[in-house]
Amino acid sequence: MEERLKTFLQLVKILLGIILLQCVNLQVFHFSYYRRMSNQNCIRTIDLGIPRGKILDRNGRILAEDRTCFNLVYVPYDIKNSREVATTLSDIFGLDPNELLKQFDKPSSNPFERRILKRNLTQSEIATVSEYAFKLPGVFVQAGLDRQYTLKEGTCHVLGYIGEINQDELDAMKDEGLKPGHYIGRYGIEKQYDDFLRGKSGGYQIEVDAHGHQRKILREIAMIPGNNIVLTLDQSVQEACINALENRHGSIVVMDPRNGEILALVSNPSFDPSNVAKYLKPPYSERTPFLNRVIAGQYAPGSIFKIITEIAALETGEIGEHDRIECTGSMEVGDKIFHCWKEEGHGWLDINMALPFSCNIFFGTVGAKIGVEKILEYAKLFDFGKQTGIDLPGEKSGNLPSPDESGGAINLAIGQGALTVTPLQLCVMISSIANGGNLWRPYLVKKILAPDGKVIKEFQPFVKKTIFISDETLTVLKRGLRNVVRFGTGAGANVSGIEIAGKTGTAQIAQRELGLPTRGAFACYAPADSPNIAMVVFLDEGSSAQAARIAGSIIKKIYTSEETQSETTISETQEVQFLPSGSEGFE
Repeated sequence: MEERLKTFLQLVKILLGIILLQCVNLQVFHFSYYRRMSNQNCIRTIDLGIPRGKILDRNGRILAEDRTCFNLVYVPYDIKNSREVATTLSDIFGLDPNELLKQFDKPSSNPFERRILKRNLTQSEIATVSEYAFKLPGVFVQAGLDRQYTLKEGTCHVLGYIGEINQDELDAMKDEGLKPGHYIGRYGIEKQYDDFLRGKSGGYQIEVDAHGHQRKILREIAMIPGNNIVLTLDQSVQEACINALENRHGSIVVMDPRNGEILALVSNPSFDPSNVAKYLKPPYSERTPFLNRVIAGQYAPGSIFKIITEIAALETGEIGEHDRIECTGSMEVGDKIFHCWKEEGHGWLDINMALPFSCNIFFGTVGAKIGVEKILEYAKLFDFGKQTGIDLPGEKSGNLPSPDESGGAINLAIGQGALTVTPLQLCVMISSIANGGNLWRPYLVKKILAPDGKVIKEFQPFVKKTIFISDETLTVLKRGLRNVVRFGTGAGANVSGIEIAGKTGTAQIAQRELGLPTRGAFACYAPADSPNIAMVVFLDEGSSAQAARIAGSIIKKIYTSEETQSETTISETQEVQFLPSGSEGFE
C-alpha cells in the first residue's frame, strides 16, 4: 500500500512539473505570441487601402484619381459556417458559391484581417447586406478607395490600371507596408511610376466583441496620399484622337517635334481599366486589347520609309533632284515582277513628283542603285531597330534586319520585307525631319508633385542624337512632303489655312492572292513651316488615304474651333482597301 502511495505521489509531482513547465512556456517564452493573438481577437485594424496620387494632363485636368467607395469585406476568423454564408452571398450578389468557399477556406497568415469580396457596392446592395446581416456573421460593408479614370478606355494604354497584389509580390515588397487586398500599378503610367503614386495605407483601430461586432474606435490611422503626376498629354488632343479613330483597330500618336513631349496616345481595341477581368476572357481577349499598338505594334512601314530612301539617295549622290526615271507600272528584276500601286504607271518623273505620288518603280529603282547596306545604314541613323526610350513599360524595338535577311534593296526601299517599326518610331522619325535632324526621346511625364504641390522631380527633354542632313536634301524632302498633302496620296489630310506635310504608307497584312485588306498609315507634321505637332495614324485595316483623312480631322480640331464630325466620319465603302491579285507592289 505504501509503495502504491509513493508511486502516486511521484506521478502527481511529474504532472505538476509538466503543468508548471507549460505555464512557464506559455507565459514567458510564448507571451508575445498569445498577447498578439488576444489583441487581434478583440482589437482589429480596419485598413481603408492605399491612397494613390492623381494623374493630371499638362493643363492640370484630372485624368485619374481615387474616390470613396463601399466594399463587401469579410474576416476569416469570424466566419463559422462558411457554406451558409457562401449560399447567402450567392443569392444576394449572384457570386459563385464554390469560388466563395475556396476563398473562405484559403489559409491566412492573419485570420483577423479583413479581406475584400466585392468592390464598389451600389446603394441597393448595401441595403441588402444590412437586411441579411443576421445570416452573414463576419461579413461587413466597409468604406474604401476606387480608382476613377476620366476618359476610361480612352487613356487605358497610357495610364494603365491597378490590380490586387499577389503573394509573390507581397514577399518581394514585404518592407513597403503592403498587405493582401492592397492594389499596385499593373500597366502604363500606373505601373511605371507606382513607387511615386502609391501612398501609405490608413484606417481605424477598433475594439470588437466575441462576435466580431464593432464596439468602439480606439484610434484613427491617417492615410498618407501618394504623389501627383503631371503628364505631357493634352486631354483635348487625346479626345480629338479618340473621336477620330472611333472603333477602328489601330493607333494614333501625337508628339511635339520640338522637345519629344507626347501630346496624345491612343490604341484600339482598348479596355476598361475599372473592369480588367472582363477583357481577359473571350471574345474580348481575342482582340488583343492589352496590346499598346503605339509602342508594341510592329509593322512594315510601307511607303513612309521612302523618306529614308530619299535621304539616302540624295545624300549619297546616287540621284540628283531632277534626275528622272520612267514608271510604266511594273519592273522586272530577275524572275520577279514588281508593280507600282498605279497599274498604268506614272510615266517619267523626278523625286519632286515621285514622293508625292509615292511611285514604287521610282523608289525601287533608286533602292537598287543605293544598295541594301546603305539603306540600312540610314535607317539605323534614325534608330530603327531600337526602343525609343519612352517612359512606358512594354515597348518593342521593331526589327532592323541584316542585309541578307532584308528581302532585297527594292523591297526595303519601299518599306517592305523584313523591316518592322512601331508607330512611335515613325513619329520620332517624322519629328526629326520636322525639326531639322534632332532625334528626341519621347516622354509622357512632365513632373511629379508632392500632395502639397511641391515639385519632387521634373523631367527635361532629351536629344538622343542629331542626324546631319544637308540643307539641300532637307529642302527637297520637305517640299515633297508638303506636296504629298497638297496634291499627292495624302490629299485627304488637307485642312484649309493649315500647311501640313506628311507621307502615306500602305502595307499588306498577308498574301495578296488571298485578297486580304491592307494596313494604312500616315505620318505628318504641322504647320509645315514651323511645326509644333507631329503625328502618326496607323490603321490595322484600312487605306493610307483613310489614315490621312483621320489625321487631317485631328489637326483641324487642334487648330480650329470648328466641329469636325463630318471630317472624322469615313464612308463604309472606304473602310478597307484591297489590292489587285498577284500585285507585288503597293503604295
